[in-house]
Formats: sequence, structure tokens, C-alpha cells
Amino acid sequence: MSSEPRRIVVVGASTAGEAFVGRLRELGHEGEIVVVDRDARMPYDRPPLSKGYLTDPDDTDIGVEWGAGTTITVGEATGLDTAARMLTYVEPNGAVRELTYDTLVIASGATPMRLPIEQPGVCHFRSAEDADRLRAAAGAGTRVGIIGAGAIGAELATSLSSNGAAVVLLDKADRPLERLLVGYLGADVTSWLQSTGVDCRWGVDIERIAGAPGDWRVELGDGSQLPFDVLVSAVGVSPTVAWLAESGLLTAGQLRCDDTGRVITDNGPHPDVFAVGDVVTRVLSTGDVLRTESWSAAKEHGAQLAEHLTGAPITSAELPYFWTDVAGRKIQVLGTVRRQGKIEIEFESTSRGGVVYRVDGDDGSTGWIGVNAPARIAALRMSAQPVLEGTGND
Repeated sequence: MSSEPRRIVVVGASTAGEAFVGRLRELGHEGEIVVVDRDARMPYDRPPLSKGYLTDPDDTDIGVEWGAGTTITVGEATGLDTAARMLTYVEPNGAVRELTYDTLVIASGATPMRLPIEQPGVCHFRSAEDADRLRAAAGAGTRVGIIGAGAIGAELATSLSSNGAAVVLLDKADRPLERLLVGYLGADVTSWLQSTGVDCRWGVDIERIAGAPGDWRVELGDGSQLPFDVLVSAVGVSPTVAWLAESGLLTAGQLRCDDTGRVITDNGPHPDVFAVGDVVTRVLSTGDVLRTESWSAAKEHGAQLAEHLTGAPITSAELPYFWTDVAGRKIQVLGTVRRQGKIEIEFESTSRGGVVYRVDGDDGSTGWIGVNAPARIAALRMSAQPVLEGTGND
């Protein structure tokens, strides 16, 4: 920026927002920064919530330090007037407040999706409060049903099973981690989950959910019923954009931005509103439209925006990367893994049990899937990263 804005307001104190603020301060920004988030416990790191924090909160540190000079305001964003540069939010006590800004960064993240047949009392998982509530409800001997075998569902199944709960993991797909692994290693992941005591039910349709906490009944497409004490819905997330409905920033219900993070509206780029993280759909200079839901991508987007706004070299571009910890295995995906590509073992450690698969797509893309091979994946990340040349603020 040629001159620092008097006040930067960031909506969302999670990964992308924290990365933006942290990088901005690293680059010497001294102006006022106000972060608004509805979670009074923010900021904290989300990845451990479904893993170590769920099983042993006293031995798992999730805290994140903002550093000096940043104001954290607890409140839920409810509206935005871009002409007046005015954000409206509601405090926990119900009081409605307004906050002006010079530059706005939207990092409001994503919200767990709900099945149309869900009933009140079904658990969702996104926050530390959700983790605390689930841990208290799903102790040893508890019958737990988890709908959705994506990364969150599989992680929750692993953690709750290790806590002694009797876990059934259900998905309409015919294998777990379908979105992440696009069909690869399905039998292996199923076997690993089963080895921890998880009852895996793939290819099932859920027709009806009845009951209440402590006495749930899930009816499947074949007419059978499964009883649970605790029921968790982990069927995915959607961008948290409802509060922007009247802002004029949404395009076909999506919040879109360009490569730099500047919000794009039907009238073109917005001069002082930016967006990062899970909430945004990126329209790249190549014409590709991309939306990612990962901790590493959110960190990257936040840091890149700070670099752009300060005119610093944008050096943090990375290959797509995601990881999950399931049944004692660290599963990492790097690059672009296409469905029905050519898969082969590129690296294997017989002493440590680690393996890296290389997947070559018909379109020339390349990706890697690592299982318990973090050092090898880290080396690949270092050697295969693209580099963005030039600086921001252009």
C-alpha cells in the first residue's frame, strides 16, 4: 500500500485471519487492526481439535498468540454496508454494534452443513466448544454414530474410539476419505479404521433420523435401524456468507476474489474489501475457479494477502497440500491427485513403515500421497514448489 489504512478490520480470527494479521505485523504494518469473531476463545489452532485436543485437552496446546497491537472483539458479523464502510455485528449479550473500516478482510470461514433430515441435538464439529461438548458426551462405552467419512469424520472416529466409545462411521460413498484420496487407498484406510475398533459402513443411504441425545435411531435405506447415544454429522462445510446477503459482494451466492485476495463483484474488483480462507472462491488469472478447504491453504492465502497489501515479494505460493491423522497414520496429499491416474510407489521405508505414492494424471498433473512419510513429503514440498515472482501492491 502506498499509505497504510487507518483501520483494518478482519472478520474471522481463525487460520486465514490469524495468518494475515501475523504476516502483516511481520512486514512492519503499524496501523490499527481490529479482529471480530463470534468465538470468545479465539484465537486457537483448529487442526488439533479433532485429534489430540479431543482425547487429551490438558496435554494439547491449541493457543495462538496475536502479539501486541491487535484488538480482538467478540461478536458475530451480521451485515455490511460497503458504501459507508460499516460492519455490523452482534455481541454475545445481544447488543448490536457498528464498526467502520478503511480496509476490510473477510475471513469468516465455513460452517458445518446440515442434512435435511437432521433433528435438534445432532452434534457438529468446528470449534473448541464443540470438541469439549463431544468429549463430555462420548465417553467410554458410549454408542457414537458419525455420518460422513471425510477427514473430520475419520479423525473423530479415531479419537472417540481411542477414548473407549463404540463408534460406527457411515458414508454413502463406497470408501472413506473419498474427496481427499479420490478413490485411492480406500481398502487400506478402511482396514486401519477397523483395527482401532471403528465399525465402518460404506455405501449406505440414511433415510431417517429420529430421537434425541441419549436415544438416537438412524434408519438406513435397507430398513435397518442403528441405535446411538451420540450422533455426529460430519458431511462437509459451506462458506459462511449468509451475513453478506445484502452487501452486494456475492456473485451467484459466492464470495469471489482474484489471485491477490481482492473481492470481485458483478461490478468488478472492490477497492477496499478482500477475502481469504475457506469463505472465498478464487478466480485465478488462468481463468480457473478454485475453492479450497484446508489449513495450509488458509495460511497461505492470509500471508499472501498481507504481502500484496504491503508491496512485499509474494513468496509463499505452494503446491496444494492437505493432511489428516487417521488410525495412527499421517496421510498427506501433495500436488494434484487426479482420479483414475497412474499410481505407483515412489518411496518406501521398510524400517519405518512409510510409503509415498506418485499419481500421474492423464492431463499431465502430478500428485503424491504419503502415509507415515512426513520427511519425504516435506522434501517434495521444498523441491517441487512453484515460485511467484514480483511483488504485490500493483
